[in-house]
Amino acid sequence: MSSQRPAGGRRRLATVTALTAAALAVTAGVVWVTGRDGDTAKGASPSSAAASTTPSARGAEKPVGWGPTQQEKAKARQLADGLSLDELAGQLIIARSFSNESSLALVRDKHFAGVMVTGQQILDVTTDDPLDKVRSFNQQLQDAGEGRGFPVMVPIDQEGGLVARLADPLTTFPTFMSAGAAIAGHGDAGAAVVTAATRASGAELRAAGYNTVFAPDGDVTIGPADPIIGSRSAGSDPETVARAVVAAVDGYSAAGLISAVKHFPGHNVDEDSHEGLPVLDSDRTRLRTHDLKPFEAAIADAAPGIMTGHLDVPVIDKGVPASMSRKVITRGLRQNLGFDGLVISDSLGMGAVMSRYPGGDSTVEAIKAGSDLALMPADNDQAYDAVLAALKSGEIPEQQARDSAARTIAYLLHAQASPELPGDPGSHTDESEALSARAATIVAHPCPVPKISAVAPSGSPEAVAAFRTAAEEAGLPLGAGTSVVLLGPRSPGGSGDVVVSTDTPYGLASSSAPTKIALYGRDVPAMRALVKVLQGKARAQGELPVEIGLPAPTRC
Repeated sequence: MSSQRPAGGRRRLATVTALTAAALAVTAGVVWVTGRDGDTAKGASPSSAAASTTPSARGAEKPVGWGPTQQEKAKARQLADGLSLDELAGQLIIARSFSNESSLALVRDKHFAGVMVTGQQILDVTTDDPLDKVRSFNQQLQDAGEGRGFPVMVPIDQEGGLVARLADPLTTFPTFMSAGAAIAGHGDAGAAVVTAATRASGAELRAAGYNTVFAPDGDVTIGPADPIIGSRSAGSDPETVARAVVAAVDGYSAAGLISAVKHFPGHNVDEDSHEGLPVLDSDRTRLRTHDLKPFEAAIADAAPGIMTGHLDVPVIDKGVPASMSRKVITRGLRQNLGFDGLVISDSLGMGAVMSRYPGGDSTVEAIKAGSDLALMPADNDQAYDAVLAALKSGEIPEQQARDSAARTIAYLLHAQASPELPGDPGSHTDESEALSARAATIVAHPCPVPKISAVAPSGSPEAVAAFRTAAEEAGLPLGAGTSVVLLGPRSPGGSGDVVVSTDTPYGLASSSAPTKIALYGRDVPAMRALVKVLQGKARAQGELPVEIGLPAPTRC
């Protein structure tokens, strides 16, 4: 597939630094630094309040990218204004799927915006055509929403690496940290393969019936202490992460897929929000220069969506999860950063919010704070009843809710109208391998570099199986020979002739191997890239996107 960047990402990646700097210059001294609340008046629309403070209104250049046309926005406004309160309440929620039947009923009878299917419902597929069941249910969701005049939102978590709800027969892609390594090592050429990879993934997801992907991660990993993000992040340098996010969003947009950058304002913490409420202990300066950089770059590049994280940001709104904070979402993301796309909460069934906001309270609070869509409440019916009651009482301003519905509908209409790219399942392994090839990083090697004529792989069973396939395809003999140890996620450093990390590269720091390679992926396309390096047919010129405490390799 062509590596040409889409219309939605007309800005060259070389300008991302300038874009981010311009956004920072505009917002420095403004973003959440005054003591005033700055929220809109009760009953006012956050989108209208933000209109006077968008970058374009403040004189900064605003790009024209992938997104709803004026005609689509007008149609969406008409459709949103025509919703009854009963329908409007559902249109603000993406359901948690407990069963196909209950999910279809929520869409059909309560007008839920969409359904997020996770776990065994999507992974435990045993038919001859594994996608047949997925495609069939996704089409049933659309049929259940027939008569709306716009599509049902069908989202998926498909970041690559460990977070990919669908595997075979779809093409598998490496972790998003591979994007950071490719860009750190190759600049614009690295960014181009990131865009090509997400465009390819997006094409296959659309062919499977999805119109939304909750990716990429805009989080800046804190390193080995990171308990949940890890290789889902492009790296520990905010500028590298920003460039990776822009490249990824451009690919998804080219495929006509709504993407959502997560987890605003940055899950850059040492606690897992699935279990508790992490504290993002950044001061205002660090927020502006570190945590927010990837999100500002995404906004400058006209990203369709941003997902908020369950994070306590004491310098902004102490003790309140960012996903529930009007100061963070309406005042910060909307008004100060000028974001006019979709705001989606992280899953409301996570430990960070469930104990603090029981029943449907979390859904109501997320919407009040400024979210357009509340994702996966623990109890769908409780959430719906609570939102409907809040709309009727005025606790959730009706105009704010209709603005949110119109925004969601407009993006769904635009995605529906976007041309579909070729997306046959498994047809984009070249794009996946190209990303791993650009990302592969030599961390250490002896001089002279030894020639490898046969290999004996060991380590992570999944990685070893993929390596064997790739080696056999390339004619690299297996058995006695150079020992290649493949580390799984969070594996400690191994001992052998060659040690390869297939997730984060931290384990390489404690390895005694003379040759160390960071790969960031453990599927067959990634292993094809690795085998070419071992055979001397390719050079691994990615750069580590994180610090691991080892010196740069010497040149032979």
